[in-house]
Amino acid sequence: MQNLKFILLLPFITLVYFVQGQNIIGQNLVQNPSFEDYITCPYSSGQLYKSTHWWGASTDYYNSCNTGGGQVSVPINFNGNQFAKSGVAYAGFIVYFHNAYNNGTYNETIKNALNDSLKKNSHYCIKYFISLAEFTYKYIQLHNGTIVYDSIGAMVTVNQVADDVNTIICDTCAKFAKSIVNIDTLNWFKISGSLIANGGEKYLTIGKFNIMNWIPSITCQFYIYVDDVSVCECNFDFDLGPDTKLCVQDKIILNPNLPNATYTWQDSSHSATYEVKRPGTYWVRAYIADYDITSTDTIVITAEDEAICNPPLIIPNIITPNGDGFNDYFKIGNAEKYELNLQIFNRWGNLIYRNASYQNDFSCKECANGVYYYLLNAKSLGNGKEKAYNGSVTVMN
Repeated sequence: MQNLKFILLLPFITLVYFVQGQNIIGQNLVQNPSFEDYITCPYSSGQLYKSTHWWGASTDYYNSCNTGGGQVSVPINFNGNQFAKSGVAYAGFIVYFHNAYNNGTYNETIKNALNDSLKKNSHYCIKYFISLAEFTYKYIQLHNGTIVYDSIGAMVTVNQVADDVNTIICDTCAKFAKSIVNIDTLNWFKISGSLIANGGEKYLTIGKFNIMNWIPSITCQFYIYVDDVSVCECNFDFDLGPDTKLCVQDKIILNPNLPNATYTWQDSSHSATYEVKRPGTYWVRAYIADYDITSTDTIVITAEDEAICNPPLIIPNIITPNGDGFNDYFKIGNAEKYELNLQIFNRWGNLIYRNASYQNDFSCKECANGVYYYLLNAKSLGNGKEKAYNGSVTVMN
């Protein structure tokens, strides 16, 4: 369990389990994730290979270093007008194209050599940002076509994926695909998902990985800009804590504490925390929509022993209220488990102190040395049972 803390909101009535979820996002394995680094500045279309560690057949590279007419510059270029999500560069490619005149289809992907191989059975979170290029609208208007809002995703492979104009199909590869809706040319939209590595994958491919069968008479195109790509090992496991016990009238608040998660508890409730008032088996399922990851945990809570819930009071027979910080108060052991009503009398039977909600704060500092007598009524906070005590305490200043 990660950082289990026991916090008392009320004296021994409410036990709160604050469990720190393991929201772990590792280092980014994508090299040159924002396309800032380049071998040489691009000067025309189809030059993504000039961006360090990136490539893809006919894919485009845009960088503000290009000042010769702005064909592949940032923000203005031959495909539109868009500032980079970060920095001064980004990539661009055709996710899907279909020509109604010759029934031809065409796909592009962009690829990156990761700086380390992926570990078998480990979870990896992938994220990047896309923006629709203005040229997509212009092309559709010119050719009486349709914009394709279908899907886009990411795939990792052991070997490089060959550049191909056809949709890449790999049933055994680790990958994900996300549907695309309502994107525009003004903003950057986050695409994120997760996958479990088969082990040894070294290459990332971003593109479309499912076949579309469009009516031959419809021309369609979908061209996007891409920026800020990340592939990180991730872990969203959490632990509700070890199985534990609960006293009557106590409660435990379970808190998975996973940022950006939605929860479903065993009773179908969806709150971020869960209050336990009675023994039972409790579980929660946490869903992290950003990466399409689900994590669960269970805790079993049983009834605590009576001797633990209602321990005997330990009443002192002497106090020394001289201010030395030791034994200065009439301090009753296990008082936190009870509601205490205390009365103190001197040797002549005169009441010198009364507190119906005693908090271990009587010192008798102004009292003369001698023997004093007490009457104590203790009501259990666990089961409500009451018990009366009486006796003497010696005060020695």
